[in-house]
This record gives sequence, C-alpha cells and structure tokens, in this order.
Amino acid sequence: MSASGGIGGGDSSSDPERWASLSGSDLSRELARRSTLSSRVRTSAPVRFSLAAAADGRQFLVSFARFWTGLGAAVPVNRLMLALIVAAYGLQGVCGRAMLYAGARMNQAILVGQWHRLITPIWLHGSLMHLASNSYSLWHLGPQAEALFGAERFLLLYNLRVGGNLLGLWMGAARSMSVGASGAVFGLMGGLAGHALRTYGVAGASQTLSSVSRILLLNLFIGSRRGSGIDNLGHVGGFLAGGALGVLLARGSPGDRSASRGPVWRDEPRDEPRADSTSAALGAVAVRAATVAVWAALALSTRDFAAMTANLRARGLR
Repeated sequence: MSASGGIGGGDSSSDPERWASLSGSDLSRELARRSTLSSRVRTSAPVRFSLAAAADGRQFLVSFARFWTGLGAAVPVNRLMLALIVAAYGLQGVCGRAMLYAGARMNQAILVGQWHRLITPIWLHGSLMHLASNSYSLWHLGPQAEALFGAERFLLLYNLRVGGNLLGLWMGAARSMSVGASGAVFGLMGGLAGHALRTYGVAGASQTLSSVSRILLLNLFIGSRRGSGIDNLGHVGGFLAGGALGVLLARGSPGDRSASRGPVWRDEPRDEPRADSTSAALGAVAVRAATVAVWAALALSTRDFAAMTANLRARGLR
C-alpha cells in the first residue's frame, strides 16, 4: 500500500491498522510529509531541554519564595545573620588562619579573579572583641531595620558590605586586608538613615537620622586614628550603599507611612499619591529577584571560600 493511498485523507489518517500496515520507508516518508517546521522545532532536543530547564527553574523560584517567606516568619533574618557570624567565628577557631586568609578582602587577590573576597569578609572577624562589637550593633540595629524594611529588603541592606569592599578595592592599598561584619552594620545604618530621609516628618525619623549621624561620625573619628586597624573605607562604602538603597526601598516597605508626608528636609505634610499597583508589583518582583541573586552569590562565594580554605589547610596553614 502506498503512503498516499493508505494515509491520504479523510478518517484513514487516524486508523491505527492503516498506520501499522506501512513499511518503514513509507512510514518515514509519511511522517516527513506531515511534519512542519514548528513541530520539528518543538520536538528538537535543545528546545525540549530548554523548556524543561525553564520549568525546573520556575519551580525552584516558587519553592524558594515559599521557603523564604516561611523562614522569615519563623526566624527573624537579623537573628539568622547574627547566628551565622557567630558560627563562622567558631569555625575560625577550628580552621585557624587558613579560613581568615581564604576569605579576607585582599585587593591583589580580588584583581586576579578571587571575586568571593568581596562577599566572604562579612563572616570573618579578627578577634573576639571585634565579633562582640559587631554582634552588639547587629543585635540592636537589626530588629529596627527589619521591622522597617521587611526580611527581603533587610537581607539586601545587610549584604551591602560589598559596597564597602568595592570602595576599599578602588581606593585601598593593594596589600590591604579587611574582615568583619562592620561594613554590613554600617549598611544597615545607612539604610535607616535613607529611610529617615525618605520619610522625614514621620514620628521618629528625625531622631533616627540624628542618632545614626552621631554613631557614624564617632566611628569614623575612632577609625581615623593611626594604628586603629579599622577599615574606614569599608564603613563609608557600606554606609553610602545602604543609604542609597534605603531611600529606594523605603517606598512600599513595611515601615513606610509616608504616603501623605512631605519631601525630604521638610516637616510639612504634602499630598503625594501612592504608587499604583503595577509599580508596586514590579518593585516586589525586583526585590524578590535581587534576593534570589544575593542568595546565589552567597552560595557560590561560600563554595569558593570553603574550597580555598581546604586547599590552604592541605598545604599546612593552620
């Protein structure tokens, strides 16, 4: 039976017996005749693989969003970050100098490709007093910042230690070395200051701005003393990055009560319409995407950090 005769038209194309009666060559020709460019593209291996990967990625993002929402409700993120830096200091006691040298910000090492050093200094501390100072600051500033911005925005602010490391990379000495969560703490301070500027006139905003300013100036003065060992570039960079992000994130944050308040520098109320639902939705999507990117960067940098620590220990550095 020919392909055209047996399959040509009508209801015969759906008759399994007629399809089964075709020889291999006739069946191949019939399938080729009926195949379209669209169907060939859809069933090609690269397209099927890409569609499956996209579906898996979407499922991962949905699952991660649910996990993050549940985690934020169960455990405040500021307390989670505090627990992580304390745990990391405990690991330093086990790994010794290998962990410190593998994760500290060293400008020369960053410039040759060790990008994880822009992130990992946030987990490391040079001494118990160093850890205690930053832990105390995070204990007191963390709840306030998270209450104002929410868990996701808090995570973005906290990881702006990267801003301080970038400023240190740009302006610091080639052989400089820096560790500590103080840049992250200053990022939170900058975020609080930015929020206060954005909501100036709301009860408590001016007091927050005044308090943050005093703490900033005091720390910069202490850090300017010769031999202090304090990374003022990291502090300033974290504060500036946090302040810029704080102004941007203030609108729509849980602590935003400024929809009907005046602009920065003024106490007088001013009518200011809220962002429409589309803008709010886009802002929420941008924050969620940035949060996922932060977690991905943390995971990748930790992987490289751990591998380098193991390598240095294998070479005898303790």
